[in-house]
Amino acid sequence: MDKAAFKIRHRVITLFLFCVMSVVVFAGFSFQIHRDIGRRLRLLELAGDLFSNILEARRFEKNFFLYKQPVSLQEAMSFVQRVDDLYNSHVEEILRLKQGSKDPEFGHTLSAYKTVLTRIQSQILLRGGDGSSDFSKLEDSLRNLGQKLVEVTERWQKEERVQIDLLFQRAIYLFLVSIGIFVVLGILVAFYLARLLVRPMNQMQGAMERIAHGDYSPIPISSRSEEFRSLFRAFNRMIQELEEHQEQLLQSRKIAAIGTLTSGIAHELNNPINNIVLTAETLKEDFRHVGEEEAVSLLHDILVQADRASEIVKGLLDFSRSERPEFELLTIPAVVDETLKLVRNQLMLSGIQVEKEVPAEVPLISGDRKSLQQVFLNIFINAIQAMPDGGYLRIKVYPEEDHWLKIDVGDTGAGIDPEHLPRIFDPFYTTKEVGRGTGLGLSVTYGIIEKHGGHIEAHSKKGEGTVFTITLPIAKGDHCS
Repeated sequence: MDKAAFKIRHRVITLFLFCVMSVVVFAGFSFQIHRDIGRRLRLLELAGDLFSNILEARRFEKNFFLYKQPVSLQEAMSFVQRVDDLYNSHVEEILRLKQGSKDPEFGHTLSAYKTVLTRIQSQILLRGGDGSSDFSKLEDSLRNLGQKLVEVTERWQKEERVQIDLLFQRAIYLFLVSIGIFVVLGILVAFYLARLLVRPMNQMQGAMERIAHGDYSPIPISSRSEEFRSLFRAFNRMIQELEEHQEQLLQSRKIAAIGTLTSGIAHELNNPINNIVLTAETLKEDFRHVGEEEAVSLLHDILVQADRASEIVKGLLDFSRSERPEFELLTIPAVVDETLKLVRNQLMLSGIQVEKEVPAEVPLISGDRKSLQQVFLNIFINAIQAMPDGGYLRIKVYPEEDHWLKIDVGDTGAGIDPEHLPRIFDPFYTTKEVGRGTGLGLSVTYGIIEKHGGHIEAHSKKGEGTVFTITLPIAKGDHCS
């Protein structure tokens, strides 16, 4: 396994375990609070049962003192026994819930109430009356003890309700705190993952977008992207290979452009060759009768036409030669004129007139002459193909904001449909008929302009023509031509 991938997995697993442990801790606190609430509710229910049974015992106690019926004492005793059984069966739970301060008070009072009730029953059975002073004391003692039991159980219920309210408040507080902590933890985790994963992915996405637009600059590898170092290196190697293939593609596009220019070049070469042939035949036929001065003139014409043909071939070879880009100070009007010579015959055959608007002084730019010739050649050929019945090719050069040089190349052709305009710089996208275009010309053009630090955009209206605007950075310094 790749070491970087192992580091990423290790960090993600550690982060996941940390989140799980946080959840477990808060779940443990929450479970403890809910368990305490359950115990308190059971104790409140117990206090309620004790309170209701004591009230029943006191009700029968009062009936006895009012109506002197022994059966009321028996009923009161039965309820007291229920209270005693309830208390004794839950005494450990009461003590565990730290109710020990109530235990001696309640237990002693309950025992005393039960004893007094038993003594009253005994006196009723033995003496059959209740007029003695001892009986009156027992009666008062019973009332006091019963009232005390009622007060204790009632206070018990109130205290348990307070404890339950506190536990509920603690649960709510824990819930809110846990939400706050998890929100903060989530933000931190998201930020960490963004730094660990998302940001490198965004870097790669940005690099892919730059590649799509012809920018083959590598992804910078920093210490913060250590886990992705091997991936970035592989990606940069791919970018380097793509750039080399792009150079090959550019050369292929040049060859394709040369194929498009073949008919025009053939016509251009045919004229000087015909002139050479005719002049040579004239000199041959009249060699004995031609004077020295006329012979020199004819030979001069032959040399001029030969130079003309040589220049055409030299320009074609220079354009097609595969060379690494060499940036130098250039004047755009000169590059435009050199490119126009390559398509001069096609412009003439198509009946297209060239209109140029160039200022007297044009700032110099830093660029590769052959690449920029390729740019203008692609645009000129597209314009010629858009005007098969003639029209105007308008070229305008002008500086902008002292930092940029703009070149507008417009035609009066059919224009581009609005739905096609956003995609004309995409590789292999073409609206031409099969066999007339590869869809690479404008894509290559876009890449060349991007490499020169500029940009290109197109404006078109259907039926009114198209204008390509090229923007290039002016070379540093006050160089003008």
